[in-house]
Amino acid sequence: MPPDRRVQRIVRVRTGCWSCRRRKKKCDETRPICGGCQRNHLSCQWPDVSGRRDSGQDDITQTAASEERRPSLLESIEPFNETALSGSPLSQRALSVVSNTNSEIGDQIEDAMHETRERRISTASPMSSTSDALVASISTGDVLPRSLSMLPGYDAESYQLLSHYLATTADCMANGSTPVNPFLVQIVPLAFSSDLLLQLVITQSAAHRAFRSRDDSDTIAHSHYSKALLHFRRGVTDFIDGKESNPLMLLVGALLMCFTETAKGDMNGTIFDHLSAANSLLVKLLAQSDSAVPRDLKDFVIEYYTYTATVSMISIDARFSGQLFLNLDLEERSRELLRTQYVGNLCGCWLELLLLIPCIFDLGRQWTLDGTQAVVPTADDLAMFASIQAQVLRWSPYLNVPRDVYLAGLIFQQAILIYLYTSLGGFRYTTDGMYRGLVDNAVTEAMSYLNDLSPNARINSGLCWPIALVGSCLLNVDQQERLRRRLNAMTEKFGLGNMHRTLLLLEAMWKLPPSEAGPWNICRAMQQNQIWISFA
Repeated sequence: MPPDRRVQRIVRVRTGCWSCRRRKKKCDETRPICGGCQRNHLSCQWPDVSGRRDSGQDDITQTAASEERRPSLLESIEPFNETALSGSPLSQRALSVVSNTNSEIGDQIEDAMHETRERRISTASPMSSTSDALVASISTGDVLPRSLSMLPGYDAESYQLLSHYLATTADCMANGSTPVNPFLVQIVPLAFSSDLLLQLVITQSAAHRAFRSRDDSDTIAHSHYSKALLHFRRGVTDFIDGKESNPLMLLVGALLMCFTETAKGDMNGTIFDHLSAANSLLVKLLAQSDSAVPRDLKDFVIEYYTYTATVSMISIDARFSGQLFLNLDLEERSRELLRTQYVGNLCGCWLELLLLIPCIFDLGRQWTLDGTQAVVPTADDLAMFASIQAQVLRWSPYLNVPRDVYLAGLIFQQAILIYLYTSLGGFRYTTDGMYRGLVDNAVTEAMSYLNDLSPNARINSGLCWPIALVGSCLLNVDQQERLRRRLNAMTEKFGLGNMHRTLLLLEAMWKLPPSEAGPWNICRAMQQNQIWISFA
């Protein structure tokens, strides 16, 4: 015979003070102040000795008690045990709490229900009268619905966006090279200590969610983006005026703005403004004592900036700008990470390769300044070319990294070789060109590694840069279609705007004649098609 599962009768003191009865606590009935109220610094109010209350007098008593002292956070949370809270974009939504209505305990909760209804009706505002009446009509527990806010000033929609960041956006931003995601363990704690960073995290999540739903007119995303810009400008002003001496929050904010553009698929080059701001702030941060910032956080910030700066250089037209986002001091800081065999969620295990990008950019810049003249490389140029080539060919991924990270490292290696091989004299398409065979071999190798790597693997979130370099050299229609399908699959999986923008750029380049192919023509294709993006 199954066990008797009937609800046991709850014995509750009906002559205790109102504070203990509201909190569903046993009252020791010590007068004039019971032990529970004394411990919790509550106003101890007692019911009429006859056991019946005059509703008008009780309303006056409870109103006075509420004005005398607001309940503490602990008291506000206690009544919500075993209560389901529902979130919604609507700012005015009541909470419905339904408890067990077994007839045996009905008489035990009657008084509490009466008190709850009286208090809600007496304190209800005109705007919430309808929802409050609904709650009063269906609530059957000794629970007082009320609004709780762990983040004052943020509405229900912000909570949903924060949840989306924690569950989705942070995973899409990190490439999964390590089991610890710094976009969670480093960024989130900082965000809860800074209104600026919290707004930027929510903005990044809003931009990501809007792109995933393909809603370019998402008013919520636009609203949060405008708020983020205002917060950031205010932070910059305070820093310039000397009101804030620590550049850490502002630096992380600038980097978050960079990745917000990545999530939304920036086509106006806005990311480069944020990157310039981050450059100055990082220099100031590194000038401070190493003890001012935790080591793990500083390493992540250096990796964050180095990755974003180096992969963004391909978007700069070397004919008109010699701007290098990575100066020698910042480069040396990054090389200090290399000595520890650093593996990060942005640079994977290929940080050494990324640090060669400024060298190749500087080497190839002089050959693109005047494309009409055939310039013979000097001995110094050839020596530099050979030195960089030897470093790239000598490099290999760390053996202890996961397979996906290992393959991604090899893809980056071939992309760096393509960038180097096309640097001297640019990419000139001739069947017997000096570097044509080397370029074709690197493209074939890179496409082979891409075929071995699932487009759904998390590591793909950091592969837009090598994919763009390899894709810029593809002349075969079948290979172009393979890369097109891959980028579409990545966009569908991760919902990052820069993946879609990378495909748009390659589609434009594949329509150009072979003489205008190659990585050194990427910035020119951007200019012709007004697609200014970063591959971060």
